Amino acid sequence: QKLNMVIIRIVGGLGNQMFQYAYAKALQLSGYNVEIDISKFKKYKLHGGYQLDKYKIDLEAASSLSINLGKIGLKKSVKEKSLLYNESFKSLKGNEFVKGYFQTEKYFSEIRDTLLEQFSINTDLADSTKSYSTQIKEAKVSCSLHIRRGDYISDQKANSVHGTCSLEYYQQAIEFITKKFGEAKFFIFSDDIAWVKNNLPVENAVYIDHKTIPHEDIYLMSLCNHNITANSTFSWWGAWLNKNENKTVIAPKQWYIDKENEIVPQNWVRI
Repeated sequence: QKLNMVIIRIVGGLGNQMFQYAYAKALQLSGYNVEIDISKFKKYKLHGGYQLDKYKIDLEAASSLSINLGKIGLKKSVKEKSLLYNESFKSLKGNEFVKGYFQTEKYFSEIRDTLLEQFSINTDLADSTKSYSTQIKEAKVSCSLHIRRGDYISDQKANSVHGTCSLEYYQQAIEFITKKFGEAKFFIFSDDIAWVKNNLPVENAVYIDHKTIPHEDIYLMSLCNHNITANSTFSWWGAWLNKNENKTVIAPKQWYIDKENEIVPQNWVRI
């Protein structure tokens, strides 16, 4: 039995999976034996199932044997109680099974360079992604803008937790970028592009209109000079993985309807 063994449960859509992995990797690099538990995805097909395998990650997936807790003597299951940073998750006793979302960079900002490497894509990009990436690189000033509708609109439970960002938020964000950088080209990502075209006319826009490939869309967002996120972990990662040292990232002040959180990094602009 490995000492200091910790198993981190991975659940949710790609953005959530990335937060949980980032936390797990930071824990491993601070000296723990860490494995990830991806067994939930046997049943969970929402948001495209398990997707971290598209990346150059290197944590082992725990076998079903070790997840069957008794077998490796994991003492207890530890569960995150709130979305606020909790230092005790960085100093676990070991032999624990950990469940949580870990939605703040405070859990892993010290391993940013490692994560930038590990969250790089390990497969060929779609042709549409390659052509959009050329357009992004050719723009004098590029800014991604993400509008999440989908389940935030149609699923009552999701809607009551998240709500959606108002059109006013996006208009203010666009204005902020335009004032600061002059002529910017906006690259618009959404799970409902038709709705966005009808409801948010943007002068200098490229609508990313292809079959959404989540990890490739996060990659495209990260190529932009600047980012406007939705209240969604998906565009959060697009912005966080953006390597531009002079980036301006705009995020909504209200991320959840009534859950305290520390998801938005200090140096992002909140509107």
